[in-house]
Order: sequence, then C-alpha cells, then structure tokens
Amino acid sequence: MKKTGVLMAALLTSGAAIAQDNTQTSTSYGSNNRVTVEQTGRSNTAIARQNDAAVNGGSSSGNNNEVTQTQVGSQHVAQTDQMGNRQQAVQVQLSDVSRGANGARIRQGSTAANSDGNYASQYQGGFSHSASIEQASGANYATQNQSGRNAFATIFQSTGNNNRATQDQNTNVFGGTATARQLGANNTSSQQQNSSGQSASASVLQQGNNNAASQQQQNLSGIMSASIGQLGNNNAAAQAQSSQGSASSSVFIQQTGNNNAATQTQNHSGSFGTVAATATQTGNNNAATQSQTGVMSVSAAATQNGNRNEATQTQVNTAFSGATVLQMGNNNTATQRQQNAGFVQAAIEQEGNRNAAIQSQQGEYHEAVVEQTGNRNTALQDQQVGGSASFPTRSGNYGYISQEANDSYARQVQVGNSNDARTYQGASGNSSDVLQTGNGNTTIVRQNR
Repeated sequence: MKKTGVLMAALLTSGAAIAQDNTQTSTSYGSNNRVTVEQTGRSNTAIARQNDAAVNGGSSSGNNNEVTQTQVGSQHVAQTDQMGNRQQAVQVQLSDVSRGANGARIRQGSTAANSDGNYASQYQGGFSHSASIEQASGANYATQNQSGRNAFATIFQSTGNNNRATQDQNTNVFGGTATARQLGANNTSSQQQNSSGQSASASVLQQGNNNAASQQQQNLSGIMSASIGQLGNNNAAAQAQSSQGSASSSVFIQQTGNNNAATQTQNHSGSFGTVAATATQTGNNNAATQSQTGVMSVSAAATQNGNRNEATQTQVNTAFSGATVLQMGNNNTATQRQQNAGFVQAAIEQEGNRNAAIQSQQGEYHEAVVEQTGNRNTALQDQQVGGSASFPTRSGNYGYISQEANDSYARQVQVGNSNDARTYQGASGNSSDVLQTGNGNTTIVRQNR
C-alpha cells in the first residue's frame, strides 16, 4: 500500500529574512515514512525521497524511514534519498544569511534494495559548507558536524555492513576537507579537524573488513594533510597532528595486508620547511610508530615489506633531520631516536629475518647507517655531542655498520666531534664493539670482508 509521508514546511520571517523562493519536494513510498522540513530565509531547497525506485534504481519497498531537514539562512540545498528499511537522515544547516551557500546530501540504500538500519546525520554552521553522505548497504552509521567556514566533508559507504564514520570540522576562512570511503564491513573511521590556520585535509580509504582509522588535526597555522589507506583486514591506523607554526606538515599511512598497526604523532612550531611522516606496510602483523615533537623541517619514513616487523621512530626537539627504516623480511625490529639534534640523518635497512637495529643521535651533523643482510644480526649506534660548525664545515660524527651474514653483533658509540667509525662483517658470528671519545678519531673494523 502506498502511503504518503508527513511534510511540514515552516516559512518564517525575521527582519530582512523574507520567506521566499523556498522549494520543498517529498515523495514517500512504503510504510511509516515521515518527513519534516523547516526552512527560514530565502532561496532554500529541500528534497526528500524515500523508497523511490526511479531515483535509487531499486525496489520501492521499505518501512520506518524518517527524514528531518532544517535550514536557516539563505541559498541552502538539502536533499535526501532513502531506500530500504529503518533508515533515518537528519540534516541541519545554519549560516550567515548574507553569505550562506551550504549544501548537504544524504543518500541511503543500494541498487539491490537490501539495506536496513542505516543512520546519517549532518550539521553545518557558518557558511560555504558542503557535506555528502552515501550509504549503500545495511546497518551503517555516518555523522558529519561542521562549524566555521569553507569546510567540505564526504562519507561514502558501500558493499558492506556495520561501517561507522564520523567527521567533525571547525575551520576558518581557509577551510578544510575530510573524506572517508568505506568499501567493506565493520570498519570504523573518525576524523576531527580544528583549523584556525591555513587549509587542512584528511582522507581515509578502507577497502576490507574490521579496519580502524583515526585522524585528529589541530592546525593553528600552516598547511596540514593526513592520509590513511587500508587495503586488508583488521588493520589499525592513527594520526594526530598539531601545528603552531606556519610550516606545512603531512602524515601518510598505507596498509596492504592484515593485522597491521601504525601510529603517527606530530607537534611542531616551525616557521618554514616541512614536517613529514610516512609509513608503508605490506604484509601482516607489522607495527610502525612515528613521533615528531617540537620539531622543525624533519622527515621520518618507515617501509615494512614482510610480517611481524616493528619500527619505531622518535624525533624530539630536532630540526633539519631525517630518519628512514626499510624492513624486507620477517620479525625485524628497528628503533631510531633523534633528540636535541640538528642536521642529523639516520638510516636502517634490514633484509632478512629477526634482525635488530637501534640508533640514537644527540647533537648536530651526525650520520648513522645500518645495513643488515641476513638473519639474527644486532647493530647499535649511539652518537652524542657533535659539532656546531657552520656549513659546509660539518664536525659531527659518522657511523656505518654493514652486516652480511647471520648472528653477528656490532656496536658503535661516538662522543665528540668529527669521529668516523665503520664496521664491516661478512661471516656469521662476528662481534665488534667500537667506542670513540674525543675528536677526530677514525676506526675501521673489517671481519671476513
């Protein structure tokens, strides 16, 4: 039986805000549908269609659907298309009536018309916002909350059930962009932007099941970007960015596989340069942690190709420095720490299984490199003090360890300036320990190389 939903349009006037050029369109099929529209201002448009086969390309059957759209201001557009069972969509738009140009759209259902229990909510405050939610399966949850100016938010859920996506934006005139795409089941995505500086952007792509993604951006200045891509199952990714300087910052996580975990934290106040963190995981059960605090113009990159690898990169009160980790194998661990340092570089490359490498740098102009090709090797590097000479005269320490066998051990400790330590190990079971204290020391260790 075809039933007509309830439509209530309240056209109100307040001062110069005249109720004119408003348009309400409601087409309801099925049972127990309810539509409520309240518009105040001029040039507003609200369209709600429920179980419309011609619009959604599917069945017109459905029940317990409800649409609520409230618009205050001018030049607003809100549109809701629902198909399926027990769906509810709520849209509220509030803006400066002199400049308001908000747009919101919610579409729930699928071409197969087999979805139920979906919920979508959008709130917009300020002006020049745009929000879009599309749910094409059952039992999904999506909510968007925007306040401020020039914010754009998009949530797309398809080909899966029980996905949950939330977006919260508070931006200034430069605006922000948040995008979440969930192409699977039981995924969760949370995006939060609070920007009073330049533009901020956040994107999440989940193509799999049981993935979790979290992005938090606190931008007082500069340009900020965050990206998470999860192509697999049971992956977890978290990004937190805080900027107090005008330098740009970026974080990137790509997970291809299952049961991977990656965490990135940025807190910087630099006035120029770029703060960047990149984590790429291909395999299963890998873990990557990157932390950049009180930094300026630094970069950290971790690449894991294998299973059960662990990489930890920490940069504290560091400037103009870089840290890279490349793990190709299984059960490798790499740790890099740069603290109270400047112009330092650290690199770890592991090709094999169960290798361990630790690098610690304090001071300036240091460079540390570890290359492990084999299994169960251990490499330790500790660089302290360093010089403060002006470029191009660099008085920091240089350390290099190369292990091309199994079960070898190498350690280098450098305390001073302009020291050079190099260790080459080419057979299994080698052991080397180098300690340099003072300035201008050179040590070269060759074992079976």
